Amino acid sequence: MMRRRDFLKKTSSLFFLSSSSYFSKALGNSQSLSNSVRIAVIGTGGMGTRHLEALAVNPQCVILAVCDVAKSRYYEAIKIVENLSNKTPDGYQDFRRVLERSDIDAVFVATPDHWHPLITIMACKAGKDVYVEKPVCTTIQEGRAMVDTARRYGRVVQVGTQQRSMPVFQKAMHLIHSGVIGTITSARAWVGVNEWKAGEKIEPIPKGLDWDLWLGPAPYVPFSKERFVGFMGFFDYARGGQLTNWGIHLMDVVHWGIQQDSPLTVYASGGSYRQGAGADNYETIEAVFEYPGCLVTWEQRHSSTHGNKAYGIAFYGTEGALFIDRNSFIIKPDSKGIPEFIGEPEKSWANPQHHNNFFECIRTRNIPVADIEQGFRSTSAVLLAGISLRCKRKLVWDKNTERFVNDSDANKYLIRAYRPPWHL
Repeated sequence: MMRRRDFLKKTSSLFFLSSSSYFSKALGNSQSLSNSVRIAVIGTGGMGTRHLEALAVNPQCVILAVCDVAKSRYYEAIKIVENLSNKTPDGYQDFRRVLERSDIDAVFVATPDHWHPLITIMACKAGKDVYVEKPVCTTIQEGRAMVDTARRYGRVVQVGTQQRSMPVFQKAMHLIHSGVIGTITSARAWVGVNEWKAGEKIEPIPKGLDWDLWLGPAPYVPFSKERFVGFMGFFDYARGGQLTNWGIHLMDVVHWGIQQDSPLTVYASGGSYRQGAGADNYETIEAVFEYPGCLVTWEQRHSSTHGNKAYGIAFYGTEGALFIDRNSFIIKPDSKGIPEFIGEPEKSWANPQHHNNFFECIRTRNIPVADIEQGFRSTSAVLLAGISLRCKRKLVWDKNTERFVNDSDANKYLIRAYRPPWHL
């Protein structure tokens, strides 16, 4: 179904062990997975709802539970599942109650970013396979702990970088890797600006919301709607706004195309140049990454269009260029004689093909198309850019030690303190 044989050949030795004892351990509590996979969705806000809508009508799974720190949200989630599947899942406010259930095979983690690492790690330890939204983490330390835990407990962990399952990207990558535009020497990814505004209004905690649990490992602050709804604008919960929102989607495709997943250096600059824009995270950002044999730029600015695309990725090779977004890709020059490829309309951000790949891998214990190691590497790139923004200088990265070279000030951003009682 997916053109990923070359990817599997290249990465299987890195991602999964091959011994029979490993696969026996990996099956864990997944008893009759020839039938529907039994799942729970943790976090039922915007993206969580998109997952519920797709999963409730997917015959490969059955939703046994939904969970959200806001009771009103999980009540609504129950209604969505009932209306679409005629089945009534259980509702929970505390994700730990979900992880205690032995009849749940896998969980979908669609919470705010700062909760992705810890819930994934705890789920793996509880014997669950995990689908975790991007970005997978807010620090390098968290991401490496996620990968290590998934491997130690033999769990399948799929990242919500669903472009890996979209035919438009699969076909484009096939052409790039076939050499149609020659050797890739540079690439570009671009999107619009952060639109989260500065400032917040402190209010009483709404009835039915466990605000302390929503904050979790992040520092305690009073409730505000701006944080609860617009968490991507705040450094405590997201490390860059669009940089770590769209950034991982687009940089993941860059990595896929150039067949490199760790920059040598990064330099980023930016700011919020309009009054009141940007919250904690900069409105406008430009970053330059050096990879072996390839220079990559990230652009986050107003009116940013390349190849007639308002967001996307461009690959520049010695014999041409390719411009791609979720709708289509074009190859230049026209003399190549390759017409524009238009993909299937994107019906939902919760991509059913990506879900199905996850379910297939739960049954077979194969590598998912967006494995946690791969998702961590793509998340790492944008996190490094965010650290360069903070330090206001070019940074040199050592992919083996996963630390900056001779830079203790930059390295302090590779970890974050957790608020007790939470810990990695």
